[in-house]
Parts: sequence; C-alpha cells; structure tokens
Amino acid sequence: MKYGQRLRLAAAVLLIVCLVLGAPLAAYAGENDMLSEVRALLKDKYVEQVSDDVLNAPTIKEMLQKLGDRNTQYFTKAEYDQFLNTLNREFSGIGIELEQVPEGIQVTKVMEGYGAAKAGMKPGDMITEAGGNSFAGKTSEYCVSILRGPEGTKITVKVKRGTEILSMELERMVITLPLVEGKVLDGHIGYIALYSFGTDTVSQFNAQAQALMKQGADSWIIDLRNNGGGYTQAALDLLGYFIGDKHALITTDRSILAIVYNATKQNYTLQGPIVLLTNAYTGSSSEITTGAMKDHNAATMIGETTYGSGCVKALMPLSNGDYLKMTVNKFYSPNFNAIDKIGISPHIDLSGVDELKTAEMMLKDSNQDVSQKDTGDKSGYIRLDAGPNHFAVSAEELRKQENWAFGKKILDSAYVTTTLKLGGANGWEAFPEEYLNERFKIYYPGYIQAGDLRGISPDKKFTVSFNQEMDWGSVQAGSIELINSSTGERTKCTYDFTDKKTVRVTPESKLQADTEYWLVVHPTIKDAQGRNITGGVALAKTAE
Repeated sequence: MKYGQRLRLAAAVLLIVCLVLGAPLAAYAGENDMLSEVRALLKDKYVEQVSDDVLNAPTIKEMLQKLGDRNTQYFTKAEYDQFLNTLNREFSGIGIELEQVPEGIQVTKVMEGYGAAKAGMKPGDMITEAGGNSFAGKTSEYCVSILRGPEGTKITVKVKRGTEILSMELERMVITLPLVEGKVLDGHIGYIALYSFGTDTVSQFNAQAQALMKQGADSWIIDLRNNGGGYTQAALDLLGYFIGDKHALITTDRSILAIVYNATKQNYTLQGPIVLLTNAYTGSSSEITTGAMKDHNAATMIGETTYGSGCVKALMPLSNGDYLKMTVNKFYSPNFNAIDKIGISPHIDLSGVDELKTAEMMLKDSNQDVSQKDTGDKSGYIRLDAGPNHFAVSAEELRKQENWAFGKKILDSAYVTTTLKLGGANGWEAFPEEYLNERFKIYYPGYIQAGDLRGISPDKKFTVSFNQEMDWGSVQAGSIELINSSTGERTKCTYDFTDKKTVRVTPESKLQADTEYWLVVHPTIKDAQGRNITGGVALAKTAE
C-alpha cells in the first residue's frame, strides 16, 4: 500500500453521501451539449475503468443507465441546489412531520410558524390529496415531492379530520431543521443525534457536547441512525472529538495508490463510555465515522449493520452550470476493512430492538465500578463487555417485559461478539456457560428450579404446592407470574387457593404451542409464620 497526501479534485465538491430524500429529475438540460463533457469525466475520473460500450452511448441518460452506478447521477443546477440544501436540512415546505397510511399521509407533528400551522392543520389530520393529486396508496417520498415547492408558492390540500373533509391552502416556506440535537438522559448520559453531515454539523455538535458536559454528562450516546451522510470533511472534523488526529479513512481509485486521511484534531475529546447507534440507513459519511470509531475502539457500536456505501462522490461542475455527481474513490476504515456493499457490523446486533432505550439502560448504571479489580458487592448485575467498554446491567431491568428482547440479544451474542460476567457478593465472577441454556438463573438469581414440565397442553392449569401452611394474604398481583421465555410476555392468570398449602394457577388465555414458559413464584410470598419463602421457577414446555 502506498501513502500520499490528501487528494484534491479541482473545482469539485467531495461528498460521502448516498441516502437523500427525493430523486433528481429525469430531464438532462442541454444533454447533447454536455455529452462529451460527461463522457470525458467518466473516462478520466471515474473510480474504475469505464467500458467503451458505456462511453459510446448516444445520450447521457443511456450512458448512466449502462454504467449502473446508483451513486453517479446528472444534476441540473436547480437539482444541485436542492441536493445541497437537503444535506444542510434546509428546504421549502409546509412544515409538518408525517407517516404513510393507506389513505394518504397522517400528520404526526405540525411545526409552529409555518404554512400548515397557519392554515390550522393539526396532528392526526390525514392529507388525502394535494394539488389535485391523490395520495391514496402513494409513497411518502411521492407525497413529500408534491408538498414541497418554491418558497412563497401555495398548494391546496384535502384533509380528513374525523368525519370532516376540509380544504386548506398552504404556503410553502423555507424550513431549516437542526443538523444536531442533544439532551441529557437519566441525569448523566449525554445523548446527541446527528441527522446529516452538512456544513454546520461539526459546530452544532461542539455546541451540544459543551452544553451537555456543563449539565453533568459523563457518558455518551451518539445516534447515527437514518443519517445517510454528507460532506467528507465534516466526518473527518467530527472524528477529532472521538479519536483526535488519528487515521480516519483510506481511499483508493483506479490506480494502485491508497491515500490515508487523518481526523481533524480538536481542542478536546469526549471522555467516558460512548455507545454508537446505527441502523441499515446509516450510510456514507456516517460509515466513515462509524468505521473509524470502531477500529480505534472509541465506542461500543450497537444496532444494525450499516448501509454499505463505501464510495466517495464528487460533484463535478459542467460548463452549462449543471453538475455530474460521480463516484471517484472507494473508501475503507482505518484498518482497511471494506465497507461498500458490505456495511459495518455492530458489536451487538439489536435488529428489531429499541436501540436508544437499550443504550440508555447500558449506561444507566455506569457509576458502577465494572473494572476487573473491583471486588464490591455486584449481586443482581451482569457485566457486559462489548467493544472497548464494560457495562453493568441490572438483572431486575433485564427481566422487565419491555427489556426482554435486549436481554435475549446480549445472551445470544455471548462468546461471539461480547463477553459476560456475573455479579456476586465478592465482585465479578466468571459467567457459567450453562446459564445460557438455563437463563432463568440469570434473571432470577437465588431462585430454585421447582419443576420441569414437558409436552403440556395449551390449556394447562398449574398446581403449586408448598411444604408448609401459607399466608395467602401475602399473595399480591405479580407474586406468581407465567412468562413466555422467548418474548418475556406475561400471561394473565387467576389464582385459586385450594387449601392452606396449595394454589392453582389458571391462565386466562391458551398458551402458544411449542413454547417454553416460566412459572415464577416470587419470594414476596410469606408462610403462616410470616417468613418469606425461597423464590422458585418451574419450567414448562407446551406440546407442538
């Protein structure tokens, strides 16, 4: 591998971007005049050698279709301006947030001061038509493209509000959304969401980080979910707050030269454990950031594998004022890991799980000493080692139904991408591998196994017998639970006390076939002498 100075493309704007709402228009202004210029750029600057079959196409449209690169597109000057505005989250619209529904789009938020709010639109309204175009069955991208337009123009929409059908005339206004937002969670966790790598992303990030540190943030969640990228330099500048001026990016082109880019040194780096959130729409500049932070052990990455857009794009100006957005390099992480069409895999795969809530739970007890040398009482905690960080996770939190899926994910990842330790009276202990198959011992430490029932009927009634007389008045809601061991779902049950030592537990709904349940008897129940019992768990597996 050869190393060189930072690559400069004269008169071109370097981008790392792939996911931008909306699509360029199909028309190519002055196409015949620009054909030779586009052909020359593809021949000389494209990331790979372009075949004659592509270069000899009679139109730009056919040329790019034959090239087959989703990242190489022709922009008119107007589309170019719209593209850059999108990176900076600035556009002209009516001022709503929405979600797609069969009849059109549902308004989920109305922004104060903009056209929708001025016309009296409310959250919950359903827009079924705009500008004479029906929204029924249309994608949200299509609806957005109709609602947006030049500043000062107006559009008439049909709105369904309950049983009413309203007509509203909405003015389009320039809307500028923040590139970065932050807040403090649980009194000490600094949460920062980055929406795009625009021209002001880094300064907004610095402002948010400084403000959160003043509020006592000592650990961090950096959210790159749904961030499709932006400017390369913004990613390099941002990384300075995490890795200093270390290697951040390697690019290659059609030559044998590999060029190493360093992050921009900033006046501080964030201290404390950092959790990085990603999903399948984390792309391009976000992947530069993710790859560098992962390779340099700057953060624990959780969520989903990223999009896989490991390409550097350049906006090449044409003589008529239009632009060609074209792939000019491929990029790799500092450890030379490929990203394009592969993505970056997280330390913990949380597909289908609320990543933010999970990160908050991981950092909630970061005041716990999770070092190897700590010998304090850690009973009731599990230590999760993922990436560069150790996390103390409460077993009490894990066994809540809303956190069950996360617990299953981290246990499934044990000995693959993560390591677990078990908290005990004398500190952290080796995690018994057999607990991965007897998971109730993790969720309910100190409880005994009180039975193992196999092939039971879905309408099973359970009988729980004790060896001494009981105080049934101590049985409260939740004293005895029937839990689906895969999902954590609690099955509602009724309790009948047949005698002083026996209680019958009857599920109010049929159990699922071929499913394991835990019948959990909690130690809050007392015997007739007022003594708390030992907790117990009976395993029950329904027939297929």
